[in-house]
Amino acid sequence: MAKKSKEWADLVIERETIYHIMTEHFRDTCFIAEERGEMIGYLLGFRSQARPEEALIHLIQVAPHMRGNGIGRRLFNQFQYTVKKMGCKRIVAITKPENNYCNRFHKAMGFNVVEAGEAIEVNGVRAIKDYNGPGKHMVLWHKNI
Repeated sequence: MAKKSKEWADLVIERETIYHIMTEHFRDTCFIAEERGEMIGYLLGFRSQARPEEALIHLIQVAPHMRGNGIGRRLFNQFQYTVKKMGCKRIVAITKPENNYCNRFHKAMGFNVVEAGEAIEVNGVRAIKDYNGPGKHMVLWHKNI
C-alpha cells in the first residue's frame, strides 16, 4: 500500500483497524489513488449485507494539495461502476452537516439528501436530528444508479 501523506491535517482518523478491515474484507469496493508511490486519495465503501441492492461509501478522502483535480470523482466513478456490476441500485452516504467540502462533493456526484426522520437545518443543509445521538445531526445522501 502507498505511503500516507503527512500533510492531511483534516484526515479522518478512526481506529486503525477499520482501515485494515475495510481493505481486507471489502477490497473489491475500496480504492486508492496514488501518484509516484504516494497515496493521494482513497475511497472505502462496501455493498450492504442487509440490503444487497445498496452500497455505502464509508469514507472518501483526497489529499488537500490534490483536491480539485478530479481524483475524488474518479474514485467515486470506479466505486459506482463496481457496485453497479454487483447488482446495486443505490449508493448511500452519511456526512456531517458541517463538512461543506464533503457535502458539495456528494451533491456534485448526483446524490440527493434523504428526506426522512426529524429534520434540522445546519449550515444550510437538511440533516436528521440526533441521528448519531443527542446533538449529533447527520446528512443522509442517496443516489440511484
